[in-house]
Amino acid sequence: MDLVVKHRDREARVRLERTEGGYRVDVDGATYEVDAVHVDGGVRSLLIGGRQFVVSVRCRGNGRYLVSHAAGSGEVELMDPLAYMAMKAHGAGRGGGVEPVKAYMPGRVVRILVEEGQEVAAGQGIVVLEAMKMENEIQAEHGGTVRKIHVAAGEAVEGGDVLFEMG
Repeated sequence: MDLVVKHRDREARVRLERTEGGYRVDVDGATYEVDAVHVDGGVRSLLIGGRQFVVSVRCRGNGRYLVSHAAGSGEVELMDPLAYMAMKAHGAGRGGGVEPVKAYMPGRVVRILVEEGQEVAAGQGIVVLEAMKMENEIQAEHGGTVRKIHVAAGEAVEGGDVLFEMG
């Protein structure tokens, strides 16, 4: 799965691959082998290069997450690389046309919260996706119309599968 991660003034391209022992994470060309263990709620224990880190991740909506660890905390924003390029090309506002929204990691669709043709507000929940034993509400990044829903409750999805289209 490919992502653009924004934290303060820094933007990084991140590729995340599941391995037998955990994950292989490539951040702007630097590769890390990561062993991740779910501790409780949004808390994870990470083993990276022989060093252990305990982090807490809380969803704030709109692709934003509060990440806390021993050295401090900060908000990060996760974006699909195509959505990121479209945002950069059109400024911070929304571009025209139909925008596919994709699963950011493998999981299972738990619930569909809207219907096709429904008008939604920015931040409104569209699909609930269970991934890594956590339920994640996939929200509209901007107001608009849900043009098409590509998944159904109970369906398994892979990272990159289109969940719904906004217009």
